[in-house]
Amino acid sequence: MQVNPPPPPPPPGGGPGAPSQIWGAAPKPPKRRMRKGWIISGILVAVFGLLMLIGGAVASLISRTASSLDPVAEARTPGTATFEAKDATYDVLLVRRRADSFREASDFLCTVTLANGKVIELDGRFQAVSDQTANTESIGSFDAVPGHTSVFCDADGGDNRFVVDEESLLQRLSLWFILGGTGVLLLGTGMILGGVFLKKTTPAT
Repeated sequence: MQVNPPPPPPPPGGGPGAPSQIWGAAPKPPKRRMRKGWIISGILVAVFGLLMLIGGAVASLISRTASSLDPVAEARTPGTATFEAKDATYDVLLVRRRADSFREASDFLCTVTLANGKVIELDGRFQAVSDQTANTESIGSFDAVPGHTSVFCDADGGDNRFVVDEESLLQRLSLWFILGGTGVLLLGTGMILGGVFLKKTTPAT
């Protein structure tokens, strides 16, 4: 009786229908992707901050224009503005005109004499918060007491108009909008940059 030899083994990798295998293949590295959610949220936050800045600037423009047109007191340097003050905060502003001497708020030195005899010195170079809108520029501010108040200002020998006006609610709101809008805009910018550079790792497919 004749016995047939067994068939030869299949070559490496298998024959027809056998699963294909690659021995020793390196795994694919994970992918790094930008955080699109951060970027989109950052853009929306930045746009909101920009709108706050624009709103604050418009409010400040309206408030300062009103103060330059209808202040509680005004004078020309070197000179004194007098008025009957209330228990409130007052702003001292430089109002520029083409015919005036070229001076900036940093050139102004003012002396405020309150109704109770207290004297306050204002130096345009040193302000907690300074602002410049259209043709007006802040010199300083002071808290008054009720009664006769005088503000003497000198602009380094220049001939310039300055005004004194009560700080308005609109001006305070504009300051908060500008400060808040700046913070929100910086936050949105940080979110955008974080989404671009702080990429997340995802498994390779």
